[in-house]
Amino acid sequence: MEGPRVLVVDDEPDVLAVLVDVFEAAGYSPWFTTDSREAARLLETADFHVVVSNVLMPYLSGLQLLKLAKRRNPDIQVVLVTGNLSQELAIEALNGGASGIVRKPFNNEELLAVVSEAIGRRARSGPAGR
Repeated sequence: MEGPRVLVVDDEPDVLAVLVDVFEAAGYSPWFTTDSREAARLLETADFHVVVSNVLMPYLSGLQLLKLAKRRNPDIQVVLVTGNLSQELAIEALNGGASGIVRKPFNNEELLAVVSEAIGRRARSGPAGR
């Protein structure tokens, strides 16, 4: 049986590789890309339990992906990862519907706990959580 589908988006290939490894080891089914435009296309064509996205990226920011994801599916969970966490960013992200924000460099256990909580929230939200 396939684990929860996680769309992982980070423009830094090394960080992306670590994130994918962490999610695979935890039993998730990660889909991944370094290109935020590709992530936007994937959000249109596939259903994900959660999106884990870097905030600062070329083309579309993590906040823009958050808005796109929520517009397509209000129940989708989005966790943002950033090295530049400010109070303003946190407020904008949470007001936009982000499930959580994890600071880089991230602790694998903390990241997995935030994502697991987000997936649990999605499962409780109804049929879209399947």
